[in-house]
Amino acid sequence: MVYFDEQSSLNVKLEEQLKASLTQIVQRGCDSLGIFQGLLLHVDEDTVNILVKSSSAYPPSFKSIPSYANCSPVDNCFPVSSAKCSSAFKQWFTTYFSAEKYIRGQVHKLDGGHVCLVFINACPEQPNNLEKVALLDEWLSVTLEKFHVEKAETNQNTLYEKLQSVANVGTWEVDLITSELTWSSQTRLIHEVDENYKPTLETAINFYKEGFDRNEISRIVSHTTETGEPWSATLELVSAKGNSVWIETHGMAEMKHGKCIRLFGTCQNVNKSVQLRLELDARRKEAEAASKERGMLLSRISHELKTPLNGITGMLQAIKFETKDNVRIRKADIALHSADRLLSLINDVLDYTSIINGEFTLKHNDFCVRSLCEDIVDVFKTKCAEKGVRLYAVLSFDEKTYVHGDAARISQVITNLLSNAVKFTAKGYISVQVTLKHQGDVPILLASVEDTGVGMSDDILSRVFRPFQNDTASASEELNGNGLGLSIVSQLVDKMGGELEVRSKVGKGTCFDIAIPIEMATLDEKSSGEIELSSEVLSVPLNILVVDDNDINRLVLGSMLEKFNYFPDEAENGEVAVQMARSRKYDIIFMDCAMPVLDGVSATKIIYQEGLMPKHGRIVAVTANTTAEDKASCSEAGMQDFLAKPVVQNDVTLQLKLTLDAKSVTV
Repeated sequence: MVYFDEQSSLNVKLEEQLKASLTQIVQRGCDSLGIFQGLLLHVDEDTVNILVKSSSAYPPSFKSIPSYANCSPVDNCFPVSSAKCSSAFKQWFTTYFSAEKYIRGQVHKLDGGHVCLVFINACPEQPNNLEKVALLDEWLSVTLEKFHVEKAETNQNTLYEKLQSVANVGTWEVDLITSELTWSSQTRLIHEVDENYKPTLETAINFYKEGFDRNEISRIVSHTTETGEPWSATLELVSAKGNSVWIETHGMAEMKHGKCIRLFGTCQNVNKSVQLRLELDARRKEAEAASKERGMLLSRISHELKTPLNGITGMLQAIKFETKDNVRIRKADIALHSADRLLSLINDVLDYTSIINGEFTLKHNDFCVRSLCEDIVDVFKTKCAEKGVRLYAVLSFDEKTYVHGDAARISQVITNLLSNAVKFTAKGYISVQVTLKHQGDVPILLASVEDTGVGMSDDILSRVFRPFQNDTASASEELNGNGLGLSIVSQLVDKMGGELEVRSKVGKGTCFDIAIPIEMATLDEKSSGEIELSSEVLSVPLNILVVDDNDINRLVLGSMLEKFNYFPDEAENGEVAVQMARSRKYDIIFMDCAMPVLDGVSATKIIYQEGLMPKHGRIVAVTANTTAEDKASCSEAGMQDFLAKPVVQNDVTLQLKLTLDAKSVTV
């Protein structure tokens, strides 16, 4: 029987085949020597371990016994036979093995230890017994050597498999004589098949992605089979589980008499490196495209800057030597128009770059949507009238409809679309329709800007929202503009979570439709208590100026002031307001902000710079734009207060009270 010490490493390392062979050697030795007990011992300085014994019915009874002496080598602690041992050793042997005679074979190495055959009660004086033991030793030596070789091969294969796993590299081999294809375990893992899967050359090729990759591997294999030239390629395959896997495959051919008899090679999972390379390639292309786009943008901006700058410098030079007043005014108007174009370009470039650089953020506030739209329409009434184009406006909500959103950007979207319509419409009409509808619980601001202008072809429509994509080949310089307005509109609508559509026919006109989700405003209720002005306070005279480009807005505000018997002067834009302030000292000016010719903020700056207001005088902003930036710009210009459209009587009364109180102190 074979018997192992559970504490010995040999218990783990010896294989079943070795166990059977060792048992067979010990048993054959007992039979040839005519004895009952043979042993295979593992001997070291401290213990003698019994690995194999022929019979369990005979001593020794222990798995492990103490060594005779703590010495080395084995020959010194275990003599070769009972005929050559000392009396002390014989006593030790008799104690543990219950016998006086034995023959020990040669010492062999096994897994770094020493083993030897020992046959109990075999007579060492008989030469034929020694010869038989010598033959058994040769048999044992061959068996152990075979075991060492096989174990080394197994260890090598195990190491090879581990290295394949670490590097994610599998091997394969095709015998073209037998058409047998062999895959290593790692190759199976890469293809995500089980251990029992039997590949063929055809099924292996079918793992490659259909199309270029499968055709390429078929071409490569055919070429190598015919020429014997090795290959190296990076291709994509689809595993048995449907996963996409990029592999780097290498192959070689074994040729015999000019004919390929074997193909072999490796395949390595290179998913990570390929994905990284593809990502880097995509980023490189994006960077190149962005660089090219920026280059084109800068080139076009440079071109666009030259036109208004030329108009400004040219007209200023002409004005310098002009003596006729009417001609000088005409040239000054051209210079101002060019300056407006230059400012518009600069503002558009700043908006565009902030959006594409990710620096743009929406700033929400509560505002009156009707007042916002009315202000925009008022600005474009004059522009349309100058071109002889009719402007229709339909605003389908009441005067006190407050919403929560980015008022400045919504205004910019509608303004840009109207500017585009005015620019490309020489006759006919322009209509703007704005309404508020609900989709479920979500309020949607719907706006439509339609014109009867030149229209656009399908080619222009496909790129109309890209920067500088207008029809420069057919349109005049005036029609081309700066080419950023519609691009900004598209990005603003997208930023606000809205949708933008355009319909157009050449020679028929264009229609832009936008839908922007917003929120209804939750304004705090104003105090119901009305501000009262005593007759004594109202006895103080006030010079009041109402500045607004909208006739109705001036009428509404004027009627609120007439309640107290104050009849204000009126101005339709900032330039007129400045001229009137030069000829009369006003105690309070109600100043609209968004106006043609000269806006309210600019007019306020001029009035204060020229010292046209009395010490107690107040300029109050009246506007639909109520963002923090709007309030800040009004405050920086010198405005003392800020009224949001539509204005209410109580707010106007409060401004009168503050003005009257201030004037009473100074009088």
